[in-house]
Formats: sequence, C-alpha cells, structure tokens
Amino acid sequence: MKGFLSSKWMEKARNYVANPQKLKLLLFQLGAYLSKDGLSNVKTNLLLMYHYLQDIVTGRYKEYNSSKLLLVVYVVSPFDLVPDMLPAGLLDDSSLIVWALKEVTDELSNYKLHKEQK
Repeated sequence: MKGFLSSKWMEKARNYVANPQKLKLLLFQLGAYLSKDGLSNVKTNLLLMYHYLQDIVTGRYKEYNSSKLLLVVYVVSPFDLVPDMLPAGLLDDSSLIVWALKEVTDELSNYKLHKEQK
C-alpha cells in the first residue's frame, strides 16, 4: 500500500484536491451515485464522505488531515488502478477501498464529532 500512496493515482487525487472545480464536479457525481437504491451498508460512509468533502470545499471544515483527504477523494473518485473490465479490476477496488476506509476512520470520526458539536 505504501507504493499506492506515491502512485500516479494519488497524484490524480491531489489534482482533484488542488482544483475546487474538479472537486465540486466529483461531489455532483457522488451525489448522483448516492441516490441509487441498494447501497445501504456503504451509503452511510459515502454520505459522511460526501458531507466531509462538501464542508471542506465550502470552507466549513478546516481542521482536516490533507493526506486523509486524498484517500477520501480516491474512494469516491472515478479512477481505478486496474480497469473494472479486467478480472482483477473489481478486486483492486474493493481491497483498496477497504484499506482506505480503515485509514480514514479516525479522520471521519473527528469530522463527525466536529459536526455534532456545531
């Protein structure tokens, strides 16, 4: 996973984070995705990430960890390490997303606490 953190995919995540317009478009795409049925288990975490990103973009949340923000952007973004059409394509998504979610658990907990205190 250390190689992943310095990969071209993390560079793409950095580009999203550095470009507010791209991040807003990503938020729009994520919002459309979240409106689909059948995502109840994943939906709670994705909604939390959606609000986390939204509050960062709008400046309502400033105490975020920038490296954890990159992982959140990776989880909700449309780019892949291995295209889904390849046999291992979905496997890379699920294993990296599980790993990334574990890595951002504390960050999202801090954000949730911040929201509850407001």
